[in-house]
Parts: sequence; C-alpha cells; structure tokens
Amino acid sequence: MVAAGIGLVGRDAERRMLAALADDVRAGSSRVVVIRGAAGIGKTALLDDLAAHATGLRVARTTGVEFESDLPFAGLTALTRPLLTHLDELPGSQLAAFKAATAQADAVGPVDRFAVYAATLSLLAAAAEAGPLLCIVDDAHWLDRASAEALLFAARRLLAEAVLLVFATRDIPAFAAPGIPELHLDGLDASSAAELLRRGGVDSPLVTQQLTTLANGNPLALGEIPQAMTDDQRAGRVPIGDTMPTTERLERAYAAQISSLTPVERLALLTCAVAGTATLDLVMGALRELDLPVAALDAATELGLLRVSGQSVEFRHPLVRSTVHASGGPGGRRAAHAALARACSGPLDADRRAWHLAQAATGPDAAVAQALAETAERASRRGGVAAEAAAWERAAMLTPDQALSAARLVAACPLWISSGAVDHAERLIRETLLLVGDDPGTRAQALANRAYLAALRGDIDEIFDELLDAAEQLAPTAPAHAGRLISLLVNAPNRRWDVAQMLQVCSRAYELADPLVGDHKIPKVAARLAYAQVLAGLPEATPLALATMPVSAARRSDGSCAETGMVLTWIERWDEARRMFDRDVAGAREVNDISLLAYALPLRAELELRLGRLAAAYADALEGVELAEAMGQPVNTAEATVALARVEAARGAPECAAHARKAIALAPGHLGVEAYARSALGAAALAAGRYPDAVAELTMVDTMLRAGGVVDSGAVAHEGDLVEALAATGNTEEARAVAARLDASAARTGGRVPAAVAARARATLADDTTAEMAFEAALRVAGQVPAPLERGRTLLRYGQWLRRARRRHRARTHLEAALDIFETAGAAVWAEQTRAELSPSAGAAPVIVAAADALTPHEWRIAHAAAQGRTSREIAEQMLLSVRTVDYHLGNVYRKLGMRSRRDLIRRLGG
Repeated sequence: MVAAGIGLVGRDAERRMLAALADDVRAGSSRVVVIRGAAGIGKTALLDDLAAHATGLRVARTTGVEFESDLPFAGLTALTRPLLTHLDELPGSQLAAFKAATAQADAVGPVDRFAVYAATLSLLAAAAEAGPLLCIVDDAHWLDRASAEALLFAARRLLAEAVLLVFATRDIPAFAAPGIPELHLDGLDASSAAELLRRGGVDSPLVTQQLTTLANGNPLALGEIPQAMTDDQRAGRVPIGDTMPTTERLERAYAAQISSLTPVERLALLTCAVAGTATLDLVMGALRELDLPVAALDAATELGLLRVSGQSVEFRHPLVRSTVHASGGPGGRRAAHAALARACSGPLDADRRAWHLAQAATGPDAAVAQALAETAERASRRGGVAAEAAAWERAAMLTPDQALSAARLVAACPLWISSGAVDHAERLIRETLLLVGDDPGTRAQALANRAYLAALRGDIDEIFDELLDAAEQLAPTAPAHAGRLISLLVNAPNRRWDVAQMLQVCSRAYELADPLVGDHKIPKVAARLAYAQVLAGLPEATPLALATMPVSAARRSDGSCAETGMVLTWIERWDEARRMFDRDVAGAREVNDISLLAYALPLRAELELRLGRLAAAYADALEGVELAEAMGQPVNTAEATVALARVEAARGAPECAAHARKAIALAPGHLGVEAYARSALGAAALAAGRYPDAVAELTMVDTMLRAGGVVDSGAVAHEGDLVEALAATGNTEEARAVAARLDASAARTGGRVPAAVAARARATLADDTTAEMAFEAALRVAGQVPAPLERGRTLLRYGQWLRRARRRHRARTHLEAALDIFETAGAAVWAEQTRAELSPSAGAAPVIVAAADALTPHEWRIAHAAAQGRTSREIAEQMLLSVRTVDYHLGNVYRKLGMRSRRDLIRRLGG
C-alpha cells in the first residue's frame, strides 16, 4: 500500500530484490520477473515504488483490463506507445507485422503472430540501446492473449539488452509464465500492518489486532477498510461488525462510495469502467453520446476512485473497476457500451466499436455479427489468433442465419485449437455439427476440425470409423471436401504403421479429390498417397511424387512442398527434395509462419542427415524443436524432437537418449514417433559399441515396421544398423536374413543407399576368403551415392577387417579416409571409433567436432548461421532474437573455439 506522501510500508526484502535487478539492467544485462499475489496484496504499490526509484531507467507501463481481453495486442499497444520512436530500427518484415498488429497500418496479407512477437523483442532491444528500460505490466492476468504471448516470448529471449520486464499478476493460473523467475507476495508482517493502520487513523491496539487478523496482512484492505469505518469504530468504542472475506469488505467499501454518487455520476463512472484502456478523448465522446457533462466525473475523482491524467483514465484499483462494473446493472452496462460504440468513429477504433456493439446487443443482430466478422478478419491479418477465434465465436452467437452461424463457428474452432484452448474448441465443434444442417462444405470443415483435434490429442483411432462414414456420406455431393477429410484420417493408421489401411485411405481420398487437376488443387492429398505407396514398396510412388512437385510449388507455402519433399527424400530424389523443403522454409520465413517452420525444418534435417551434412541437420533440428515447443503442441514437438535425436545419434551427442525418450513420452502410442526414436537409440548404441543395446532397440523398430506392413526400408533406414549390431553380437543368421531383405528392397526400388548398405552388410558377414572382394564391391557401390557417412562406415569396416588380417598399411589408408569423412561431417562418435582403430594418438578432434561439443545448442545455431555468411541482423531475424543477443552469443562462440572473427568461423566451420 502506498499512502500519499509517505511511501511504501514494509516490503524491504522485495524492494531490495527489485533494486538489484534494476542495478543489473543499468550494467547492461536483461532481467525478467513475475510478481504473484492475491488481490490487494500490494503488487501495484510495489510496482509504483519500483518505478519511482528507477533512477536512470526509462519507464513504459500498462495494465491489463478484463474487458479488453478480446482485443488483440491491446496491452502490447499500450505498453509500447512510449517506444514507438524506435520502430524504424526494426527489420522490415517485423516492422510491417508490428504496425499491422497494433493497428498503426493495414496488413497487406495475413500477419503471423510470431513475427509480431519477434518485433516486440526487437523493439524492446532497440529502445534499450538508447538507455536502460523498465517495462511494467500490471494485472497481467487480464492481458489479451496475443499481448501476453508476445511479451512472454520476448521475456524468454532477453539476454544482453538493458531491459527489466516486470509482470504483476494475481496468484491464479490465468497468467502462466513457466521458466521465468517469480516473486510471491504474502501479507504484510504484523508491525508493517500496524503501521499502515495507524496511518489510516486506527490507534486502538484491540482494533489493530482485529483488523490485522481479518485482513490477513492484505495491505489494500488495511489501507481501505479504515476509511469506511466511523471514528468510534477506529477508536474501538463501537464493534467493527461481523467478519467477512477481505475482498467482500473492500467491495462493500467501494460500493458505499459509489452509492453516494448521483445517477448521472454513476453512469459516467460506469462508462469509464467499460471503456478499458480507451483514451480520455474516447471516454469524453461517449459521455457526450449519453448527454452527460464532463463534470460528471469530478465527484468520483474527488473520492479517489478515479484518476484522470493526460489522455489516461485510471481506477484506483482493479477492484474499484470491477465493483463499478458489477453495480452498474445489465441495462446500465449496455447503455455505456452502446455510447462507446457510437464514439468509436475512427477507422482505428473499428475493433473496439464492434466489441462494444456486441456487449450492447440484447439478442441476435446481423449487423453486429458482421462487424465482429470483420474484426475477426482484421485480427487474422494482425496475427491475433485468440482474438480472431473469440470474434468469430461471438459473431456466430449473434448471427440470426443458422447456416452462416455454423460457418463462423467452423472458422473459430481451428483458431481455438492453435491458441491452446482445445477443450473449448471441442465443445464448439460439437455445437457446430448440430448447426450445419445440409451444407456439405461447412459439415466437411467441421468434421475436418474434429479430425485435426483428434490427431493432436492422439485419439483419432477412436473416431476413425465414424469420420470415415461421415466423409463417404458427403462424397456424392462434395467429393473434393470428402477427399480432403479422408486424407486427414490417414493420421490414424500412420500412428500405428498400418500401411494397408494408409494405402486404402489415401487411395480413396485421391479418387474423390482428384488433387492435381482443376481449379482447387490439393497436393497434400497426392503427397500422402505417394507416402503410403513408398511404405508399401509400390513403384507408382515416384511418378506421383514428381507430378506433385509443380502443383505444390505453385501454391503459397502451406506445407505441401514439405510433405512432398519427405517422400522425395525417401525415394532418393535429393535435389528435388531440397528444392521442395527450401521452398516451404523460405516461404515460411518470409511471412514468419512458425507453424510451418516447425513442421518443415525437422523434415529437412532428415534430408541433411542422410546426405552427411550434420552441421546443417543439427541447426535445422534445433530450430524445429524450439519452434514446436513455442507452439505448445505435444505431437509436433515429439516429431521435431525425434528428428533432433536422430541427428544427435550420428553426431554422438549424449543428449540423444534423453531426446528420444522425451519424444516417445510426448506422443504415447504414436508408433511413427517411437520407431524413429528407437532407431536413434539403436544407432547411438551401435556407434558407441553397445551392441546388445543396439540389437534390442533396432529389433523393436524392425518388428514394429514389419508388423505394420512397411516393405520399403527407405522411410526409417534402420536395417543396415541392425545387420551390423546382429553381426557384432554373433547373431549371424538373423543378420543374413535382414541383409537379404535389404538386397531385395534395393533390387525392387533401385535405391542406391539400400544397395550400398546391403553391400556393406554382405561384406561384414563374408568369410575371410571372400571378404576382401565383398568390401571392394561395397566401396564401389558406396562411391556412387552422395551419402558420405555410408562410404565412411564402409571404409571403417573394411579398415577393421584389414587390421585383423594384419594388413596394417592398407588398413591405415582406409581408416584415414574414413576419419576424414567423419571429421568433415562432424560425426564425432564415428570419428572417435576410427581414431581408436588407427592408434590412441591419432590426434585431437577437428574444429567442427570440438565446436559441436563445446557450444550450447543456441550458440551452435548462431555459429552455424554465421559460418554460412549471414549477418547478425539476418541471424536475429531467423532465430527470433535481438541483434545484441546474437552478438553476445557470438562472443561466447569465439571465446570457446579460440577464434577471433567471423572470417575464422566461415573458414573453419563454413563447409
């Protein structure tokens, strides 16, 4: 509690902690903290004290307002208003996104919300360059979802910027900030409570004790309740009355003050309460619409309920606002909202106008619903996913036409899913299916939402038959919609590697949608059929994948290219696969589509892994995991994490096992994730010489795939590792059986990698009389494949055999060639195994291996990007960091690797 002119009472430890954070910021570091506590516990007073003593720090501040929680980026707009002079320092794409999100400019196209988040970080960093910055967000639990996500995104990436970002929130789950330090406020101690009561006119020790116990140390209650007591009550001559919860006492005290106002004054105060963070000009406009004089606010200001300063209208405490709002009654609130809607006449106030109209509505209203639909479309362009979802939902509720109402609900559902409100989305999907009637397109979209949600939750098997039947009912009148829906259902058999059903589902979807012709092409349907055909070992997969390429490339980047690229990777059309992945990754970066990047980067990492480009694969996989985790979808995160584990297995990184097991835990029952995760565990065990462990993991993978009907080994590529592990453990006959399957796969598909792996397997299993000839043949085959790690492993096995045959000179030649391949690729564990074959003194690990081991994942991504010639600004845009943080990490990279400049990085890591 802050009393006028006397400062804060108590909170010495908390003030010291915040002062220390401010000192760190003055020294050039970033600090973030969340202050949590009950209503009235003193969070705002502590923030006021921090701001008052923040010498040398520029202060930007905002307060979350419950009635603005559906206005996208309202809180962010208010907080950053004093910082807008630094806008021109933002990268171009971020600048456009930020201006569109905060309604400073019209969006040319859809704005990805992560572009706005990155722009928020860049703006804070740019403002901090001009001097240390203190950003305060009070009542963060009432922030609109978009603002909260943007500020938390920035908070987690602040490092070397002179920014102190402080959130204050009630101790409720509404504002979750995992990973950010927290300061929990409890009640004041007895002596501080007594001092606060004394300053409020309470001198009686008995009354002090009663009020201290009743308020439980809550400073707002200790400061406010005495003001509602009589002199006799404060002196202890009259009982203070029955006990009641602190909040109820405060609300009663505020209500008593509000009831002392005239009806005109109460309506004026209510207008301020429902106006949120609107400017004073807008509030004055609403008062004029209500024929109320400006002087109608004077009494509330004199009572201390309201503060008017400049263009801001602020309540003394959020409980005052909520008490005013509750006491206004439904009719009064609607009148105030209607007046505010009429006052919102400017183009930048269109969203506020729509929401005020919605709050003023007493029933369905087509005009208001249309205004909200337009708000939803603007929110889409501005990147406010939750706000867009809320606007579509509210528009649907106010839409008189049932079919249009259903269509608007359909639009809301995937947005709620994307924002994380999956339970709410599920309820809306059920409502939508009751409303859609006979419109096949809307019904198909509603069912697709249900399939998408089920796939994310991992329970699509439970509704597979039901949705398949529903799609077939749509097929006669809406074949393309039905085909798209059936294509989505492939997630069910894909989870369990049921190739026969995958092929059946995808073939039917292709038949209905005819996805590569017509005005509305759906290349994903074709890519999924090619995916199933590869697994089934069907030759039709290659021409279908190639035919899908131009159709995918002609679309706006939406994942079609990435899905096609995955199939092309499996069938060894690596150049075409790279073009497809690069197309979607570049398109996603252009518009900051984080969802697409999180999907496409792990797939491209698999391509880079197969081509032996481990540095690039590691960078892609790390970024994919970071973005997938930011999205908060467990299945997406599992798929990205398993890609990272596979790269780490080749690198020999110790984190491989933890990441593989994390992926399995994130997507329980998803056999696709499990197979890739166990293949990583098996590959890591094989490279480390833990052959029984490798056999156990890889046998599980093999059993899983064969049980599901996977014919082509190109998808998981585990069989070569299994042959080597079985041979090393003496299971020769089993190894020969797996090698025979590899041979058959290579002969059937013409795959060059399976042929090379099969040739190495034959040589590994050959007896001493035929081994040399077999290894020479294997080297010739491996030399025809642009997969250097496969050639390196063949050279290693050949060198090992030559050493055992006591032909040391030839062995050294092959082992040194293998070592060069592994060191160049950064395959540290294979390089170490090769060095051990050469001699214990074969030399230290090369710089690329040492770098991968010495740097943190963040540092590695930055080092790799810098080694490709990217500037700090380009790296900052790509990694959603500030330029200063990139330079900070680069300094650590130079120090750890003993380098002095980017030129060193490019020369030594740029390959």
